[in-house]
Amino acid sequence: MWRTLDSGTEGRPVWLGSVTFDRGSGVSRYTGQVTHHIAPDLDAERDSLVNDLTGAGMVTTLYKVSGIGPTLNGHNGEGDPYYTDGEIKMAALVAGGRTRSEPATAVPSPPLGALKDTIWKRVMRALSR
Repeated sequence: MWRTLDSGTEGRPVWLGSVTFDRGSGVSRYTGQVTHHIAPDLDAERDSLVNDLTGAGMVTTLYKVSGIGPTLNGHNGEGDPYYTDGEIKMAALVAGGRTRSEPATAVPSPPLGALKDTIWKRVMRALSR
């Protein structure tokens, strides 16, 4: 997690986070230093983090922002393969760490984004067979 703004539109700090599943460690082929190797499904970890925050009552609003777009055959700097729908999930967290009991408000994706999500899910289902 990185603090990106001291004060956003609501007068609260804005944080950016990233998550991957470290499936193992090894030696970097570029630097010879110990490094980590990631699992290929980037979306699974992103979704797990957002679901955990939501389930803990820490999220007021959820929405998605178009990111890099779908990637079926990506590779990180160490050569680990990855795939992603390319979306950025945004979660507005509760103020002051006060747990909420009501469900988070989910802002629906625009129609074109929803269509892309449907196509992506079908492609992933077909590839996993």
